[in-house]
Amino acid sequence: MNEDAIGKKPDSGVGDASAAEDIALMLRAKADDLAAFSQLVRKHQNAVMNFFLRSGVYRDVEDLAQEAFLKLHRARHGYRPSAKFTTFLYLIARQVMIDSIRRGVRRAKLMEGYGKEADTAEDAPGMRGERGDAEKALGCLSPALRETVVLVVMQGLTHVEAAEVLGIPTGTVKSRISAAMRQMRIALEAPGATRNPQTDAGGRQED
Repeated sequence: MNEDAIGKKPDSGVGDASAAEDIALMLRAKADDLAAFSQLVRKHQNAVMNFFLRSGVYRDVEDLAQEAFLKLHRARHGYRPSAKFTTFLYLIARQVMIDSIRRGVRRAKLMEGYGKEADTAEDAPGMRGERGDAEKALGCLSPALRETVVLVVMQGLTHVEAAEVLGIPTGTVKSRISAAMRQMRIALEAPGATRNPQTDAGGRQED
């Protein structure tokens, strides 16, 4: 994996055009345009479900995604166009995960990640079939490192955007990505190894 490329956006204007469309739709939704909000849901619902799946949630992802969009709809009047829509959306989606942990409903699924739950992953939407090596390596990460990788590498947020979602400094995002790439590289280079790359360095776990 190329750490230098992580979090960087392509030079084409496709991403900017999509982001501009999101802002326009959200502003219409803010003005109670239900059709615009429905379009946002259709456009981003798969990405939100993937966010939960890649964060270690294997069941009820559709329910969580629905909850996230309901919260988004309730929060629509607080949206400001100075904020990128996806940053606003993932901030809400992450809070949905945190709330579910606090309720104790899905604590094991959220925190175990790709451990014991991996054996039943084929039953979850979007997770059928054999997981790739990169996803297996992702399962070696702590929850803090994993959610950072999911946001930056898999969901395409910049370091600044991920920092806003996670409520941490941009420098912490960069250090987490660096630590995660190092740990994932260890896992990929030693397939089937029983050691945990999080504790290779004198038992110290990076977060």
